[in-house]
Amino acid sequence: MPRAVFLFACVLLLPWPAGAQGLGDAAAREKERRSREAQAGKKAEPATYTNDDLPNQAPAKKQDGQQPPAAGQAPAPEPSSPGPLAQRAAAEQEYQDKVDAAQKEVDALDARLKRLQASLNPMSPTYIYGGTGGATANDEMRVRNEMRDTETQLAAARQALETAKNELSEFRLGRRPVSPSTAGPPVG
Repeated sequence: MPRAVFLFACVLLLPWPAGAQGLGDAAAREKERRSREAQAGKKAEPATYTNDDLPNQAPAKKQDGQQPPAAGQAPAPEPSSPGPLAQRAAAEQEYQDKVDAAQKEVDALDARLKRLQASLNPMSPTYIYGGTGGATANDEMRVRNEMRDTETQLAAARQALETAKNELSEFRLGRRPVSPSTAGPPVG
């Protein structure tokens, strides 16, 4: 039995012909194939393109009588008003600015609300009855009223933020006018 195991192990250790090829072998075969093709005159020509392959378009004449630039020259920049893409980008920036301003307002009101809540929390270092001990029930009532007002303002600011986000989204989908100042209800 041990002899059979030894023979089996020897058979497993014998080198088998590799089914996979190495990169060096593949590169050598490709180099050999190319040299055979070159000797046989079958060299592949690279593709070339000429002006005849391009669509035929007549050069546009300038309205002020100037000739268009010659082939290979860059056209001179026109001192005209910004194109539709620039106007659209500017309008989108206006919508984005409205979103940013609304987000800033929400963040400020949220921070104020957290400060007010902390002043009513006995575990907070800003607790109104802590430290000096000079706070009264009127101070607590004032803080609670400020909290209520801030919560109302925060709800309105969140609604304004959501509206601004929706306007930006509608603009990006092409359902709002180019200028947010003329923006009314969504078109379509």
